[in-house]
Amino acid sequence: MMNDELKDAAEFQETEENDAVKKPRKPKKSSAQAIQAEAERVGPSATYYTHAFLLFCGRLLNKTLDAYNSIFALTPKDKAIIYRNISTHYTKKGQQEKALDYLKEWTRLDPSDADAQYQLGMALAASGETPSAIRAFNKVLSLSPMHKGAMYRKSALHLKQKEYQVALDGLEKVCEKMPDNPRIYYLIGIACDGLGEIDRAIEAIKKAIELNPNEIKYHQHLGFLNVRKDDHKAAAKHFTKVMELERELDEDNY
Repeated sequence: MMNDELKDAAEFQETEENDAVKKPRKPKKSSAQAIQAEAERVGPSATYYTHAFLLFCGRLLNKTLDAYNSIFALTPKDKAIIYRNISTHYTKKGQQEKALDYLKEWTRLDPSDADAQYQLGMALAASGETPSAIRAFNKVLSLSPMHKGAMYRKSALHLKQKEYQVALDGLEKVCEKMPDNPRIYYLIGIACDGLGEIDRAIEAIKKAIELNPNEIKYHQHLGFLNVRKDDHKAAAKHFTKVMELERELDEDNY
């Protein structure tokens, strides 16, 4: 079916050219020759965009690049861009497994690209593959030691695995670079709580609330921490705030 489509395209192009210049009809090239000639005429960027167009039309989503490498001279960088775009396409559609396949190909083609490793790490984390995601974020940090996103997400994954000290160490480094991010303080509070450092956990979550006073889970968690400290007056204050925020949220949904 693809050969028929390419043949039709080549014949249409040849007819147009003949009509425009009114010259005698030349011997018709094969489909592959016609496509290659056109790509060479307009330059390598057209090669890339033609290929990308076919990919996104769903015609070549399986065994994509192998089928056309004999026709199109795609560089490893072009292939990496195509794999990145396809992975983004599938991620937006919620098809994480397919997105992962193309992300892995992207990182294989361009292993020194920190962004490729970072996108792979996020996709692995979303798929529940926590250890693999942590390894991907470690690769990001080996390529770009100051990558805040990788530092943050890696620490959050360690926290998810209840590796509280490792998580806390990472989160404190991120906090130095992102001191106005309330969620980082919230996660620091959870890590401190996991280590049994309740006072420190309370201070961290108070800071999160100071930066974002309308986040329900911050007040809720702080309320429970105060209960454990036998400070029921402070606990009641935060639980009351939880109910107020939930009421406002319900009213907004009407």
